[in-house]
Amino acid sequence: MKLHHILPVFLFLFHLQTAHAQQELLLHQQNGLWHASALNPAFFPSGKRVALGGPSYGLDAAHSGDVTYNDLLRKQGDRTFLDVGNAIGKLEPNNDVFYDQRFETVSLGLRLGAWYLQAGHAVRVNTAINYPKALAELFWYGNGPYVGQTLEIGFAVNTASWNELHLGIGRRFGDKLTLGARAKFLSGIGAMQTDDSRRQIRALTDSDIYQLSLATDYAFHSSSIVSGIDTAGLTYDLALNEIKNKFADNTGVAFDFGLQLQVSERLSVSASVLDLGGSISWKKNARYFHSQGTFEYNGIGIPGTDILNGTTDSLDFGAALDSLNDVLQFQQTDSEFTTTLPTRIYVGGSWKLTERWVLGAVLHHFNSPRRTATSVGVNAHWSPLKWLTVGGMYSVNDRSAANIGLSIVARPGPLQLFILSDNVLNAVTPYGSAAVNFRFGGALVF
Repeated sequence: MKLHHILPVFLFLFHLQTAHAQQELLLHQQNGLWHASALNPAFFPSGKRVALGGPSYGLDAAHSGDVTYNDLLRKQGDRTFLDVGNAIGKLEPNNDVFYDQRFETVSLGLRLGAWYLQAGHAVRVNTAINYPKALAELFWYGNGPYVGQTLEIGFAVNTASWNELHLGIGRRFGDKLTLGARAKFLSGIGAMQTDDSRRQIRALTDSDIYQLSLATDYAFHSSSIVSGIDTAGLTYDLALNEIKNKFADNTGVAFDFGLQLQVSERLSVSASVLDLGGSISWKKNARYFHSQGTFEYNGIGIPGTDILNGTTDSLDFGAALDSLNDVLQFQQTDSEFTTTLPTRIYVGGSWKLTERWVLGAVLHHFNSPRRTATSVGVNAHWSPLKWLTVGGMYSVNDRSAANIGLSIVARPGPLQLFILSDNVLNAVTPYGSAAVNFRFGGALVF
């Protein structure tokens, strides 16, 4: 196994700076924006009949603790070096990486009297990774410092990417209540899912002869992402960006429901549940990889610092990894599996203070097989001009009790443009932050 196969996987754990499931608190409070309907199918811009949504991109990502991209770099004179050791010092015994990305390519909305119709397409990615600090230490320092110790280095990955086609309908009842529902057809692009009952990889260095023993009972499901592992010829195909699944190969469904209630002239409340019952069945290119056994490796270690700083021969290092990889002994079988989409719940309210000022509050709850999280925010929006609205938010989530959000929405004529972040300081300095959240996009409404 060559370094260029191993290194991207390892850096992936750090570099993503990755996600809480897309909370998008500020977007939910912009019910006059067409793109806010993605968070509640009962939303439709007031007084408008047709909406054409252009591309919109959203990202919510975080690494547990305080590890940032800048922690990986070290300045020495006019040169910059990769220094994973600096980041390792900030790691917790077990670390989590979350990444949620949504790219809406196109959407359409139509008002027919009291009825609303909507349709659209999006590409989504959801990732959750859990890895031990020992895995990073073994890679970077080698096994020399851990003589006589057993390191647990098994890690868990649950990642999926998919296309999403949706059709929705809403209806307004009188002047107060609007209900909406949306059905989603899901087409899987790629997935990798660790078997939690088989997550064991143990590394032990003999105290007499520095012999490294690796014991494994480790398994995972994959479709498209890892297509094959040949330990004899060592063909390790980690095709993270390669699309092998056709649109109808791996499919699923999900449902969204929402309501909006105008309690009084000033007060409105809303609630929605998204991706209810969502899952994708992976049948095409679906495989199960299982490694179980013990391997003894006669060598001092895998010194990442020497390789990356050029003080050891990369060819020798590659040969060593070729031998080390034999311990995996992956047995590959065709096996269908299922991934579950995280369920998201929103509850919000707005109070129209004046013609220019609106106050609000929102609660977001996220539930997935690997984590549950709740976020709460309070916000204020000011419209200094008829076509311009600026908003601010203070929110609390499971990572931080001090998140300051900012939104800018422009509506010149039929055009809607917006950019917003639930944590604006992290969004403008992503390389120095352990989390990042933002959303931007545009639409035409008539």
